[in-house]
Amino acid sequence: MSLPPAPPHLATVTTTLRHTVRLVHASTGARLRGLDAHLEPAPAGWTVRVLPDVLVVAVRADAPVPAVPPKVVVTLTDGALADVLVVPPLTGRPPRTFVVDLTAPEVEVVVHPVPSTLTVVLTTPSTGAPRTGVAVTARATSGPDPKPSVALPEVDPGTYRSAPVEWTAAFTPLDLLVGGQPLRTFAVDVATSTTTAHLVDTT
Repeated sequence: MSLPPAPPHLATVTTTLRHTVRLVHASTGARLRGLDAHLEPAPAGWTVRVLPDVLVVAVRADAPVPAVPPKVVVTLTDGALADVLVVPPLTGRPPRTFVVDLTAPEVEVVVHPVPSTLTVVLTTPSTGAPRTGVAVTARATSGPDPKPSVALPEVDPGTYRSAPVEWTAAFTPLDLLVGGQPLRTFAVDVATSTTTAHLVDTT
């Protein structure tokens, strides 16, 4: 009685996680989504996988040590998002591209928002008429004392607007002061270059 031939032996290769890369919004701390990425150079046995908000770099156990450590080239695929972020152009690269050194197991790239304005339209509670001639200030809710603040000068009757500034994490959220008194706490819309709020002055 003859036995059937043994099945061929299948070699196994171990792959280990080497790096994770995240792009993080400087103001909100949120991870950026809509990414495309590749390794450059692309050593044998190295791969990069694009997940919704993180890049994962894995290496085969039998991969030779590369002569040149690879970098991750990341491109934001969401053009509308990129328009409100500071992404310096890189010569010879597509727009909205970052080149990230793999210097640690977990790499975080902080991406700053473009300067944006905050406009507040104030009305009086009884008549709805424009609330004119008051001092309007956006004050950070965190940070050192006295907390950082941004003035909103009156540009039209009852309309107050800041200069374009980077609204840092300290202003997420912010306190809006009218005549030095807190009126409302809210967050600037980081998805646009201008935020407008219509408020009744109840201070």
